[in-house]
Amino acid sequence: LAQAQRPPPQAAPRACACQSAVAAASEFPVWCKMARMSPEMTSTFEEDPTALPTWLETRKKASLVLADGSIFHGFSFGHPESISGEVVFNTGMVGYPESLTDPSYAGQILVITFPLIGNYGVPSDERDFLGLMKNFESDKIHLKAVVIQDYAFQPSHYTSARSLGTWLQEQGIPGIYGVDTRAVTKLIRTQGSTLGKIEIEGSMLADSFEFTDPNLQNLSAVVSRTEKQVFLPPPLEDGCANP
Repeated sequence: LAQAQRPPPQAAPRACACQSAVAAASEFPVWCKMARMSPEMTSTFEEDPTALPTWLETRKKASLVLADGSIFHGFSFGHPESISGEVVFNTGMVGYPESLTDPSYAGQILVITFPLIGNYGVPSDERDFLGLMKNFESDKIHLKAVVIQDYAFQPSHYTSARSLGTWLQEQGIPGIYGVDTRAVTKLIRTQGSTLGKIEIEGSMLADSFEFTDPNLQNLSAVVSRTEKQVFLPPPLEDGCANP
């Protein structure tokens, strides 16, 4: 039997520039959800597609300035204040709440190489049966600032009590996101830890304050307790040990 001839496929009409712009605007809410925006921000972008480009253009700019002249640009989150310190890196995939509260990072600007930070938020300030912080290494954040690549605005985890940005604001610690942290890490691995500055738009300019070397301080005295404190478990009840 002779096969019926099918008409040749017709090329789809090309969209004009205005149609492409409308299509792109309609994808903004999907982009927001993928970027883990807060519910309030996502709702705003869904109601007004032009709100997202406006927000992207008005983000507070920030920069990491190294002593060798290298500059890495990004955007501010956390406390909006310019500072200086020693730039070091951490390659851990998880555990940023523990790293930030580790006293060994006192006086340092921590660069985290793992690309997505803040996705599981920050746990509560709950204490264990000894009175020690249950979810952190100490009672406060000890480092000077944190530098990351992608920041999750909307954390998702059953232990999350607040976002990373909110926690940094509470502790007065600046942060930058949007930085190629792996490039910074490769530079530090080549030349060793270096001094650096965090410059936040609207705060002090990098040229207006000096590099600060925390190694000139007695950091052990800075982070250590000044008074003796004894931690004892509560007495046993009915012969059963406490958890």
